[in-house]
Amino acid sequence: MQGEITEPQTCVVYRGNGTEPQRFVSPGFIPLPRTYRPSASSVPLHQIMSRKLVCARPDLELGVVIRLMLDHHIGCIPVIDERQKPVGMITKLDLLEQIDATLSSVRNGSPLPEDLQARCADEVMMPLAFCLSEYATVAHAASMMAAEDTHHVIVVGADERIVGVVSTRDIVCWLLETDAP
Repeated sequence: MQGEITEPQTCVVYRGNGTEPQRFVSPGFIPLPRTYRPSASSVPLHQIMSRKLVCARPDLELGVVIRLMLDHHIGCIPVIDERQKPVGMITKLDLLEQIDATLSSVRNGSPLPEDLQARCADEVMMPLAFCLSEYATVAHAASMMAAEDTHHVIVVGADERIVGVVSTRDIVCWLLETDAP
């Protein structure tokens, strides 16, 4: 049907008491040929993931985690073990929850902790890492993000070592590039 002329469209417009409808006939149209645009279910994550990674070991101090996120303008830091395999993830939300808990305890009469920096990544991180293979698709990542209410997915290679991170921003940028005329 692409490129073919379609049948004229008839439109009947009723007004007033409906006794004298007006008919319009629109000419047929020639649809523009669709150029191929890859779909989210066909594009592997390794094509859109961020490869510039900032990761933490479980013993990294919380103050350093916060500084890294601010300095690099990132919303998550994967926590990895000595084999570079993900063991957790720290997000901005995780940090806000820690700050809220601290402020709540202060409001309830507890003294403000002298050194929040003494806490470590493994005390704050989400203790599981949402991971997908580098060959999983953009659709897989978007589905996981929606189901797990997260904005980041860790991308791993065949050896289960971290190779990248995909964020909702990466997906939105891909959509904009793919949908561009």
